[in-house]
Amino acid sequence: MEHLSELELRHRLSEAEALVEKGARYAHYKHPEQSYSVIGFAIREDSQDVCVIYEAEYGETIPFIRTLASFVESVEVDGVSVPRFSRLP
Repeated sequence: MEHLSELELRHRLSEAEALVEKGARYAHYKHPEQSYSVIGFAIREDSQDVCVIYEAEYGETIPFIRTLASFVESVEVDGVSVPRFSRLP
């Protein structure tokens, strides 16, 4: 895999910030009663995918990482398309 330039990687991070707000709270469709805070973005080294870094706001506040594509995608639940993560007010 050819490595992208720093300029292209920064551009991808900027695009991510337009889709997912850093510092905002989100809920996962499986457990809407539990919230997560987006703490940043990163580039996965092996694939150069943009990832969202988010932290649980419950329990031990464990940080997680998920690709941006997965974070913003919709999933099918009981025949209905719903966002995997929904922004909380």
